[in-house]
Amino acid sequence: MKKRFLALLLAGAAAFWTLSPVGYALTPELDIISDTYCVMDAASGQVLIEKGMSKQKAPASITKILTVALALDRGGNPDDRFVLDYKTCHSIEAGSTHVALTEGEEISLRDALMATMVMSANDAANAVAQYSAGDMDDFIPLMNQKLQEIGAVNTHFVNPNGLDQEGHYTTAYDMCLITQWAMGVEGFQDYYGALSYTMAPTNKQPQSRPFSSRHNMLLKTMKYYYDGATGGKLGYTYNARHTIVTTATRGDMTLICVAMDSPSTYDKYKDSQKLLDYCFDHFGTLSLKAKNLQDFNIPVVDNHGETIGRVTVKMEEDIDLLVSKGTQIKDLTFSYDVPESYLNGAEISPSLTITDQKGVQLYQGPLSYQVTQSAGGSAPSIWKGQTFVYPIKETALLVLKWGGILLGALIVALFTVRFFIRRHYKKLREERKRRRAAARKRQQAALKKRRQEQQRTAQAGGLSTYGNVTYWPGVQPDQWSGTGGGRQ
Repeated sequence: MKKRFLALLLAGAAAFWTLSPVGYALTPELDIISDTYCVMDAASGQVLIEKGMSKQKAPASITKILTVALALDRGGNPDDRFVLDYKTCHSIEAGSTHVALTEGEEISLRDALMATMVMSANDAANAVAQYSAGDMDDFIPLMNQKLQEIGAVNTHFVNPNGLDQEGHYTTAYDMCLITQWAMGVEGFQDYYGALSYTMAPTNKQPQSRPFSSRHNMLLKTMKYYYDGATGGKLGYTYNARHTIVTTATRGDMTLICVAMDSPSTYDKYKDSQKLLDYCFDHFGTLSLKAKNLQDFNIPVVDNHGETIGRVTVKMEEDIDLLVSKGTQIKDLTFSYDVPESYLNGAEISPSLTITDQKGVQLYQGPLSYQVTQSAGGSAPSIWKGQTFVYPIKETALLVLKWGGILLGALIVALFTVRFFIRRHYKKLREERKRRRAAARKRQQAALKKRRQEQQRTAQAGGLSTYGNVTYWPGVQPDQWSGTGGGRQ
């Protein structure tokens, strides 16, 4: 059962990778002269801005991006040396770009790759194809097979160099896909971003052959140099007119810009600069953590409806989206396509779709899942097509976290206020005690003073004072007795 589910997982994932991601597809007034164009985020495959991106056009030499990347992807060793055959050297148009390769000449694969990408030599592209497939013509089916695998379904190539030929066409969007795939091939950037190269003498050519890039957006000394440009490829034929692919990085964003059917050399540079500037100015990266996305525990049932296993459905990897600047996670809508249960043996294809507040689809892709054999447990409610707001787990944790922080701060504040209030009242009590003590002292002092004054007055007038009683002169204390104060 596990193997069967694993096979279904791979099939479902393959189906999703062939989907064309729907991006912003904006067409603002930028005064673009090229007939078609497309700007894609290299990381996510999102289309940020486009016009006629699915219109089929002759590609010219931007074809060579696939030629070079495919040879490397098939395990080509740049140090390998091989001998050129007649077809490789003599099947290009007279007057087209070449480096004068000769039948029987021995070169390295690195020589052929550099001449193809930097010099855009058509005979060198044929040489790359010969090395990779044994025969130049046998390379063509491999190219078209790879195009289908990466989802470039509106592209068909009939040669490795891009010269005009019936049945050789592509689209701006497909060229973005091709470049996105090529950038992930090990070693490709060494050639795609190269500015110059010198091919050493060979058994047929006694002199060195120096090459230098003509892509002005890569050259700091040129008028149309673009800050952040990391690589690119130019093309021109009579049918294709001018074509251009440029990649550029600023901050954590890497963009692929394709412009096709431009009327002049400089128009393609101006258009590419405007398109890249617009996207860098208006878009930014928003990262979504996989752990914060919704996951599900789905029962696997047999034909009788009995639960015989479970499937855990979740997102395994973080997602980086390019969104309009100012967009926050709370502005996104997350829609999960996960049914209530899976019938044992049926196809499994749970998916996640993310849209922004304008309804623009930013992401659509499969969710991973793992099958367990443990049965039991009640089936959850139906989730198919329902919408969840990101991030459910993170929001709850944030609420608990900040709620705890606020509660703790409140408790600390209360204890602090209580401390100061108690200290204030303690001071008041101590002050009252001091005042009462001082008052008693003053009263005692006043009483003592009065007694002293009374004694002095009595002595001055011949009065006698015994205890608290003062007697007139001539009267003795024992002459008075009785309770009524009567005289005896």
